[in-house]
Amino acid sequence: MQVQTLRIIIAFLLTTVVMLYFYTNREKDYYSKSAEPAVAQILTEISVWQKHVFLLHLAPEAKQTLADESLESLLKLYSGFGRFKSIKEINFSRTVSAFSLAGEKRINYSGIAHFDVGEVSFNITLIERGGYFLIYNLTMAKST
Repeated sequence: MQVQTLRIIIAFLLTTVVMLYFYTNREKDYYSKSAEPAVAQILTEISVWQKHVFLLHLAPEAKQTLADESLESLLKLYSGFGRFKSIKEINFSRTVSAFSLAGEKRINYSGIAHFDVGEVSFNITLIERGGYFLIYNLTMAKST
């Protein structure tokens, strides 16, 4: 009886993994047409590194957690990258997509972008609201 139970559990887990793979693959294809261009547009617009422009692109949840001093120091740090030029590499996160099944939809991309200073690694999480994508989280670092 224990072997049969173990087989059922393994079959269930394998089925779940396969279903999640196909689900996240569909999400990747769907968002490649809208979210990937939005990432480039957002990076272009915020790379003026002005507070009011940056705030326009932030989700309300992100604004609530970001103190004014933190935002100022973040903009000062990121302004050293200069202006955004292009995206060299962009990768969709299947993990974030899968976890979004249980809550609000979040789309996450990581990759490498060209800025005035050179290549910059980025990780951006977006929330879609009213047909627009807003930044839920953004991290960037100079590539070595």
